[in-house]
Amino acid sequence: MSEDNVVRFLEKISSYIGYHYDALDEAALAGALEQTDDESPDGWFSYPLAGTPPVTASLARATGGSIVSVRIQGEIDPILAARFETLLDLL
Repeated sequence: MSEDNVVRFLEKISSYIGYHYDALDEAALAGALEQTDDESPDGWFSYPLAGTPPVTASLARATGGSIVSVRIQGEIDPILAARFETLLDLL
């Protein structure tokens, strides 16, 4: 997804799990993607979203671009997984 859509993506998945995403979450992301690299196993920024179920969003920028790769981890049921996948397709 485009780096411009990261906040919107996190806000939306937060709403799916009942987590209140706010300005403090957005502040935690400020500059976080600058040093990431989606080709490096330890080049990802991980951010927990404490909803139901709790999930961790891992984000990394593609080398030399503004495209961001995303991984969502947690106890995600098939319906929630489909929502996340659809959201990624749309953004």
